Amino acid sequence: MTQKPAPWQKLGLNLKMGLRACDEAHWLPLDDLFDDDNARRRQLSAKADLLDHRHEDVFSALPNSTAASVEVLKMITGHLVTNCPDLSLNVDPSLHPLEAAARLLPEDLLLLAPCHSNNGTPASKVHWCLIAGALCFPAHWVLKKKMNKPLTEIHEPVPHYAEVLGNPVERFFNSMKIGPISMRMNWSLQANDALYAPVRLHQPDWVPGVNHDQIYLRVERQTFRKLARSGHILFTIRTYLTPVSTWQDNDEAIEDLLSALGDMSPEMRHYKGADLYEDTLRKMLVKP
Repeated sequence: MTQKPAPWQKLGLNLKMGLRACDEAHWLPLDDLFDDDNARRRQLSAKADLLDHRHEDVFSALPNSTAASVEVLKMITGHLVTNCPDLSLNVDPSLHPLEAAARLLPEDLLLLAPCHSNNGTPASKVHWCLIAGALCFPAHWVLKKKMNKPLTEIHEPVPHYAEVLGNPVERFFNSMKIGPISMRMNWSLQANDALYAPVRLHQPDWVPGVNHDQIYLRVERQTFRKLARSGHILFTIRTYLTPVSTWQDNDEAIEDLLSALGDMSPEMRHYKGADLYEDTLRKMLVKP
């Protein structure tokens, strides 16, 4: 694996949408990005535990989301039956349909609906608001704080989002067609291997260089598709984690990672917690 380009080398650093087409067969892949054969099983178990014991933290749905959530459940079960026939699907009819769908997958599921400003007058602007979510593996955000908010407010903490991506993202959502699936990937670092990470760690007791095995690479594979009946948009997030020490023998990859962190704006460096990792990464380049 260390001979392959690292995700930060392939994806780069620039704040961009980076969308590409995804065919139906590869919409919800079974395989782990880092070839961990047990990752899917562990994530499904972790999701079930979170939904059973921390339900209010990881699931929320507005009353107007039910019909579209039924649509999501039918779409996902149909996809799995066709493309993953060996899977055993246990759908609990007593659950909210979005939760029932989420329990079948390691992916998190978020449902967005068009909402109008200016009281729906002819001059009103369409925004896309979060109306339901099964978010068991958040990357530093809290679901209930984002409910019923438009994309611009959801991404408000992200440096440069409004000026760089705000309008392009709105245009993309407004122009989406029924049928095509779009996919993008992003990466970040975190100071542990927690999948459920609603709060970014800027812990005061972190000692840079204490243990390179504590630094994990987090990659999200995100997809977007428009629902045929409701016209809402389903946003899926598959999370992959692996220690950065996977690339400890690849000096070029570690050097490129340090360059990526160093090239961030001061605002983005603070947001990403770059200072937590740089000393440790530099020490990985020092060979005994």
